[in-house]
Amino acid sequence: MKTPRYWTIFWTFFRIGLFTLGGGLAMATVIRHELVLQRRWIKDEDFLSELSTATLIPGVIAVNLAFLQGRRLRGKGGSFAAIMGTVLPSFLVILLIATVAMPYFSHPVVASFLKGCAIGVAGLLGFAAYTFGRKYVRDYRNMLVCAVGLVVIAVLGMHPVWAVIVCGVVGYTWHTFTAKNTQNSDR
Repeated sequence: MKTPRYWTIFWTFFRIGLFTLGGGLAMATVIRHELVLQRRWIKDEDFLSELSTATLIPGVIAVNLAFLQGRRLRGKGGSFAAIMGTVLPSFLVILLIATVAMPYFSHPVVASFLKGCAIGVAGLLGFAAYTFGRKYVRDYRNMLVCAVGLVVIAVLGMHPVWAVIVCGVVGYTWHTFTAKNTQNSDR
């Protein structure tokens, strides 16, 4: 693989940032498509590993992911190019909306368009869950950890941060216990 130029990294992330609605996880599917499937700059396993890191560290997932992928591609300069490419479109669009489009939000056509966008974002998030979930939820242990997270959020009504913490503890405990039992049975 040829190392991409800074401008190419910036322009790739700028296009992703400009045409993706719905925030970090929705954007993650588009970033994956662009970097892994289309340009083949990064292996899928590496992308998923860095997506896990991007979701766990504080901050905006899309910016965290841009930082990690840009760094992987070209170091600090690549991180800067990817972050600027991700953030600049949102900044420009929000600036444009604030100065020009605000009076039109109550218009029925604009309101219908925005409702359609919201439904599309829900679809993107569902696709993100499918795309990333199918890579990890392949055995009964991972399915159990996922089910625990769903129970914490959907049944107990707890904050998603608690779901991540509980799933982390359950996953760590389960996999550590399984690894110890495997080592003991090998002896």
